[in-house]
This record gives sequence, structure tokens and C-alpha cells, in this order.
Amino acid sequence: MQAVYGDQCVDVSTVRYWLRWFKDGELGQADLSDRTRSGRPVTASDKLHQDRVEELICGNRPIEQKELAIALGISVERVGHIIGVLGFCQMGTAPGLTQVQQQEM
Repeated sequence: MQAVYGDQCVDVSTVRYWLRWFKDGELGQADLSDRTRSGRPVTASDKLHQDRVEELICGNRPIEQKELAIALGISVERVGHIIGVLGFCQMGTAPGLTQVQQQEM
């Protein structure tokens, strides 16, 4: 690995430590699913925001993500996530429409 990564490579003793830690330690028998964490939960992609994004997109097809974010008071990244969840993956497309219907829009 050092031949490829040079000084950026992790030392072999660190790798051995990680192996023991994962194999024998708490993580060896632990469930690797997400645990509850402290901090603010994500609320910007709930059903209310999804409905509002869909309403705004259907009412104004050429609307930009930045405009949606400002209108809803959420981040552009959250708007992008909601658009993906709703199935609005391309400009000018809507979920459940045939290609002919989308071309007519």
C-alpha cells in the first residue's frame, strides 16, 4: 500500500488495531444500523415539505431549486433530495407521465 499511497498510507499497526477492534470489540457483535444520535433531526424533507415542493413545481414548471428553497425556507440540497424522492429527476418531467405527455408539457 505504501508503494501506491506513499506517506498518505495508514500504518500497518493501525490497520491491525482496527481489525482487532472490529472483530473482537463492541462492533464485532454490534448491529451496524444507524443509532439514534443527538442533534437536530431532519425535518425539511417531511410530507408537508414534499407536498409543498410538488405543488410549487406543478404550478410553475420552470422554477429553479434555489427559488423553491427560498420559498420554503430550506436548503437547496434538501430541495434536491425532495425532488428526487418525488420522482422529478429531470427538468420537464413528472412522475407517472408517458414520454409523449412529457413532451407536450
